Amino acid sequence: MVDWNKIRLDVEDFSAEKEREWFLNWAGLKDEMNLSAIYEKYRHLFTKPLILEVKEKRRLAKGEEDRKLRFLQEFFVGGYLEMVVKELSDKAETTESKEKVKVDSEEIPFRLAVTKIANEPDRTKRSKLFQARNTVIDRVMNPILKERMRKLHSTSEELGYRSYMALFEDIKKIDFLSLEKTMHEFTDKTESLYATLMDEALRDKIGVSLEDAERHDIAYFFRAKEYDNYFKKEKAVETLKQTLANMGIRLDRQSNIAIDTEERPSKSPRAFCSGIRVPDEVKLVIMPHGGHDDYASLFHEAGHAEHYGCVNADLDMEYKRLGDNSVTETYAFLLEYLLTNEKWLRQHTPIKDAEPYLDFLHLYKLFFVRRYGAKLSYEIKLHTSETLEGMDKLYEATLDKVLKFKNGKIQYLIDHDDGFYCAQYLRAWIFEEQLRAALQKKFGEEWFNSVEAGRFLTKLWADGQKYDAVELARTIGYSGLDINPLLTSIQKQLG
Repeated sequence: MVDWNKIRLDVEDFSAEKEREWFLNWAGLKDEMNLSAIYEKYRHLFTKPLILEVKEKRRLAKGEEDRKLRFLQEFFVGGYLEMVVKELSDKAETTESKEKVKVDSEEIPFRLAVTKIANEPDRTKRSKLFQARNTVIDRVMNPILKERMRKLHSTSEELGYRSYMALFEDIKKIDFLSLEKTMHEFTDKTESLYATLMDEALRDKIGVSLEDAERHDIAYFFRAKEYDNYFKKEKAVETLKQTLANMGIRLDRQSNIAIDTEERPSKSPRAFCSGIRVPDEVKLVIMPHGGHDDYASLFHEAGHAEHYGCVNADLDMEYKRLGDNSVTETYAFLLEYLLTNEKWLRQHTPIKDAEPYLDFLHLYKLFFVRRYGAKLSYEIKLHTSETLEGMDKLYEATLDKVLKFKNGKIQYLIDHDDGFYCAQYLRAWIFEEQLRAALQKKFGEEWFNSVEAGRFLTKLWADGQKYDAVELARTIGYSGLDINPLLTSIQKQLG
């Protein structure tokens, strides 16, 4: 007989220990990633009998009980898959934190190489660094990731699903093919706009056409150093705190949210958030380097931190920990895209003529939405194919067609998040635009200066992820997720 109360407590404890391990490694506080030991400790959560038990229990459940059991089912299945590949996951993460990229006589930590590439103005040097990083990926990372992917696919079939995609469609309740169709329509409607503006911008800023550009060129272009003077690294955290304070949210008084700004060699160069004990222990980690992308990353992760940190502590574990991650990504995008608001820019930065910068940011957003739409198409094929052979070429062809520059094929496995997370990013981009429109309608164009808007958001955050993105869209006046507001917003700025 399954003790479901104990199971729920163990899910919370496991999640906290796993999240802490991720935090320590990515914060540069621990070189070795040892998730294997944590999975072993809680292996009773990730067994076929338990998966079948919750599936059967769901068959008879209704309403709230059915919702909670579905969230548990997704957790058990995801954990079971990770249990199978835990040693490979540890090996991949440990390799990332320890491996060096060698260029001429210089050795650079693997994780830091991405930042170096984005900041290197010399195209020859940038290309050498990019190729050196790809060499590490091809030689060291891909053999690990390829074996890991094969195990994920075979285990999905062992669980009774025809493919990895079919499994995640069932447990996430997301129609990937329908979302892919929506993204194809978005891509078609923005094709000319994207191609024309990207080509013009690349030629103007870095002297390379879109057709001739390579992935490292795009990284450097979007780094946009010319805007650095507006986004000083020493002001990043203070700007975040002031923005939140204007909505009545005092980050300094939120003792459950800790900010780590220390510089460490193996620390992730991009901000991240770890909800170790939601809502009691949340880590917001950043290694400020300045620039608009640094601020965007900080504000994005702060959206996660506020969401996790404001969750009602009395909520059932399933709603605090589990559910549709499109929701937390929506809140992250909501804060990130304050950088696309002219009034916010004038209030918090010394920028005077905001129009060129706003054009740039909307082009950046258009690029990302198109990119993730392409990733979804690629991953649908990746996760329904009977073999991984040729997937590197498919990855290259799919991204090249949509993005119009040379992406290469080496990163076909490292440029991937488990469980079709790319779909949840896409849903978040769609819902964020709808939520922002609702905030503007209810609290005005400067909703980010409204204490009432802050209360509205904290009330949403308090629900954790009890409701999915579609349900939340309906609560603010939409029939569901609708990509048209996102499309209209981008076309209005860039058209």
